[in-house]
Formats: sequence, C-alpha cells, structure tokens
Amino acid sequence: MVRLFLIIALLCCSHQAFCLSVMGSHLEWQTVPGANDKFKIRLTLYLDATSAELGQPLQYIYLFKNDKHWETSRQWQYFGLFYLDKISSREVEQDTLACAGTGPWEDFEGQRHVLVNIYEKTIQVPQLASLRSDNGFIVAWHSVGTRDGKDRNFLNSPGSQEWVTTIIPPMTGNGAVVRNSSPTIGNIKTFFVCRDDLADIYFAAADSDGDILKYKLSKPYAVSSERTISEDIVHFYDLTWANGYSERDQVHGNPGLTINENTGLMTVRAGEAGQYFVGISVEEYRNGQKIGSVSFYYTLVVLDCNEMQTLDKNLYKDTTAIQTLTICEGSQAILTSKQTFSNPQPEFQWTKDGKTIWGANAQSVTVSEEGEYRLLTTKINGCPDSFESETVRVSVVSSGAEMDSIPPICDTTLPIELHAAPPGGTFAGAGVTGNTFDPKAAGEGTHEIQYIIEGSEACPNAVAKREVTVSRAPALDLVEILYASRDKPIHIGVKDSLDVAYRWMPPDFLNDVTYADPVSTPSRSITYLIAATNASGCVARGEVQVKITENIFIPDAFTPNQDGINETWELKGIEGYPKCRVTIYNRWGEVIFHSEGYQNAFDGTVAGALQMPGVYAYKIRLTENSPEIMGSLTLIR
Repeated sequence: MVRLFLIIALLCCSHQAFCLSVMGSHLEWQTVPGANDKFKIRLTLYLDATSAELGQPLQYIYLFKNDKHWETSRQWQYFGLFYLDKISSREVEQDTLACAGTGPWEDFEGQRHVLVNIYEKTIQVPQLASLRSDNGFIVAWHSVGTRDGKDRNFLNSPGSQEWVTTIIPPMTGNGAVVRNSSPTIGNIKTFFVCRDDLADIYFAAADSDGDILKYKLSKPYAVSSERTISEDIVHFYDLTWANGYSERDQVHGNPGLTINENTGLMTVRAGEAGQYFVGISVEEYRNGQKIGSVSFYYTLVVLDCNEMQTLDKNLYKDTTAIQTLTICEGSQAILTSKQTFSNPQPEFQWTKDGKTIWGANAQSVTVSEEGEYRLLTTKINGCPDSFESETVRVSVVSSGAEMDSIPPICDTTLPIELHAAPPGGTFAGAGVTGNTFDPKAAGEGTHEIQYIIEGSEACPNAVAKREVTVSRAPALDLVEILYASRDKPIHIGVKDSLDVAYRWMPPDFLNDVTYADPVSTPSRSITYLIAATNASGCVARGEVQVKITENIFIPDAFTPNQDGINETWELKGIEGYPKCRVTIYNRWGEVIFHSEGYQNAFDGTVAGALQMPGVYAYKIRLTENSPEIMGSLTLIR
C-alpha cells in the first residue's frame, strides 16, 4: 500500500511546472475519554492554489516506536499505518496580503490564495499499551507533493516531500496507564510579508493536559519522492542549509526571524525577497521534564513590494479640480478621482465629515448634502498601502422655495391640502394631485413631496422638499360571531402586535380589557367593541358577538335490543342546532357514524350491520364556532 501511495504522489506533481505542496502543516494527537486504546488524530494542511494536496480526499499517517534508531540509520521502522478523512476545506482569511511585485510568486495566477484542509479520524491502537520504550512513540506524515525548488534557505529541497512528526510520551508509566494529548496549534494567517517591513506573525498553541509549552525554531526534515522502499521502512534525509542560514537564522533580516519562547510570537524584518521553508517546534513539559513535541513546517514568502506611485490626490467636478462646491437645494453633483491604477484595482471608500458613506465604494460619488467629502483609496496594486484625497467642501444654497411640513397621517385619512411659497410652483410626489396629498393613494411608508419653481433667481430649478410618513391602520382579524357555553371561558380577540394598544368595551366578563386576545367567561350573550391604536395614532375598530349555546342532554349509554326502550342514542335539545355535527368512533379510531344535523339518531347499526356492544367515543359540535364536546357512550345489547 505504501508503494502505491508513493506512485500516486509522484503522478500528482507531474502535470504542472510548480508544486509547492504545503504552506504549513502539523499533526495533533488527542486521547478519547473512557478508552485507553482509542485516539483522535488531526492533520492540518495550509495549501496554496497549486498544491497537489488540495484535492486529496484522505492522507496516510504512520506510527513509529520512538527508539531513535533513525538518528544513525536514517530509517524509520513503522508499526502502524492509518488514513485520515478530509473533513473540511476553506480559504484562509489572511491578515495582510503582500502587494504585487517580482519574484517566483508571480509565475502563475492564484498562488496568493491560501486554503486550509483538515483531515481527521478516531483510530484504535491496542499495540500502544504493549510498548515499553521510555521514549514513547511518534506520529508522522509526509506530503504527496514535493517542494518546488524555490526555498532560499535550503540547497536540496527540490523534489523533497515534507516529513512532519509529533512525539508522544509512553502510554504507561510505573505500571499505570498515562494519558496524554499533544498540544493543539491555533490558526495562522500570515504567509506573505513585504521586504523591509517589520512583521509580527502570530503562532500560538494550547495543551488540554495543562502542560507547559515552549516554542523554538527547528530544522525541517524531508523524505525523498525518488526512492525505493520496503513495505515497513521510510527513508528520510537532512535538508542542507544554504550559505549563511541555520536553525537559528532561517530568514535573514534586521531582525531576522525570531520566536518568543513563551508566547510563540514570531517577528521578522526580512532583508531579502524569496521563499523560506521554516521549522517550528512546540515542546511539551510536565514536572520540568520534556515529554513530547509537535513540529510545524511553515512556508514564508517575502516579496519586493512596489514603491508608491505618484498619486493625484485632487477631486474633480467634470474635468476641473476643486476644493469647494456650491449646489442648489434639491440638486446633485458628481465628485470623482482622476487617478488611474493598474490591476488589481484598489478599494475605494468615500467619507462625509469624517464618517463612512455606506455603499459609496466607487471612484465617483454623487453628493446632494452639505459637508466635507474625501476619498480613501486602499490596497493599491494589491498592497496594504492607502492614501486620502484632498477635501472638497460642499455648500447647499436655498432654492427660495418653502413648503409647510406635513404631520404623520394614517392611510385612512382623507386627502389633505398642501401649502408652499412663493405661489406659482407645482407639487410632485407619490399621492399628489394638484395641491392635495392622498395618503391612501400614496400607500404606507415615507414619501418625499417636492415643490418646484421653474427659473428662480437663486437656482435654475428651485425645489423645496418635505417628507410625509403614512402609517397603515392596524389590521383586526376578528370572528364576528362566537358561540360559547354559559360560564365557560372563551378567547374573543386577535393576534397581538407589539406596537398596538387595545381597548375592549364593555368590560363585562373579560379578564383584561387591554389584551389583544382577552378571555370572556359570559353568563349571557354579549356584543364587544374593540379599538386598536398603533404608535402612529391610527385606529381600527371592530365588533365581536358572543352567543350562549344552551346545553343538550347526552346519555352515556343506550340499549338497542328490540325491547322498544332506549333503542337509539337520543340527544335531547339538539334539535335547536340544525347545523350540528355528530361523529362516533370505534375503539380503533374509525368513524362509524357521522351526521350533519341529527335528524336520524344513532341506532347501533352501520349500513344495516349490528355493532358490537362496548364503549364508543363521540365528538359533537353544535355550531361552526362553538366548542367541541367530546366523551364516550356505551352500547348495551
């Protein structure tokens, strides 16, 4: 299986010129509560858009006894091989994307997109309990794809596959089971930095067992994709540092790449552009003793970011650069920037008086209000750089037209007359006819009404504006007639609306006259009136009649036995309800009798067939809106 896996790995990288494989990788080992031989393994891979790993549905994981024989033999003897399933894949939202520049990362499109694949499985490994090595064991993984040969800090990384390990302490100690989970690594979001820019790269881990964690830079390892291996041995080799690079100096700079031993924060001001293959170790300490570690292999790309180009910070109206602009009330003007940009296009955001204008994200903006306007341009040529334009101060002069305000009104209000000055102008807007406004025609909502005077001295078109809010009267979905039993509670109202106040009259038999759906317990028939008022003062009115249904006599048994006595199930008083519905069910819930109106009483037969003695259920509804009466009757022969 291993040989087949390696053949697949070679094929995956053969179809494209570059195959970086991974931008970052690490393994985590977690114990499963309540099980001494079950463990959850998680592999996290950060991938570029060209990675051979990207579409892999599964990844293979090795288990090795930690006897350190590989330090001299360069061979890893494994005793377990498992595969993990891909459970998720998503694009990483990076802290900052380094701007476009020269170098190997310009060779093809899409490489600055970084995705993270998560592979996971819970495995059962009873062999671990029998391992007696003081050094525990190792979980390992190697990449399918190979390094692309662009690592500046190594001479022999081309064609190598990354070899990621997590060291786990023994599962037994002093004759007892020792449970341990490896540290978990947090998300990393920085893969690209600009040369000569000071960058903080946040790298953090946590340990569920409460062990102390220490961070340090370490040397990455690799296995060869051009090798012949046996079924249970993996060969690995050291990568060779390029001149001037070492485990402690993996990226040159001022400062070069460093990592805080206690927090994991990495800092670098890289002095040379290029791609760097970086190794990081998270070591786990318990009672002062190192018990395990997680290796994290990381690709950092340093780019030559473009110098800022000469920028035109002026804003223009038509073709004229301006710093002040006067417009008439009711009119508009367009402000724009004339600066040109190469792809990728930057991002734009207009502000008014220092506050963001939501949705104003183009290189031009239409203005109609007084204020100070500026344009913020960011991510120029893909860089995190930005600049602000000059300020344009916009003034609005009065049109000379004035219109009276219009108070909020309801959609049931009759048309109202509009008033404005000077005379001679025309009104326009939704619901406007001549000099009147019809709220019903305009409909619910806030509407703008304009008063327009042609050719005034102040402006070519003098315009006054007012807003009017039309509110809809509350909707009352009432049942006009309800039937109730005497002294029995019944709901009489509507579904509540939060902005509506209710008042019922008269208060007789009601539990609360301010509820939308109060309960009435009537001892006589009664008619209620309701007035519903919303927050805008609009009122809706309605009426509900509650009619008392008189009781009927319902026997609980009858004897259709041909003796001429009590031969049918007689419901005394039901003749007063000609539209009643009577339904009888057998013990299996099947309808054996149904009647609308009860002119023919139930005689214990169905389609001429005698029904068995026993207990039957019934439902009776006297009127359309009356409560349903339910019970049981006994048929005796």
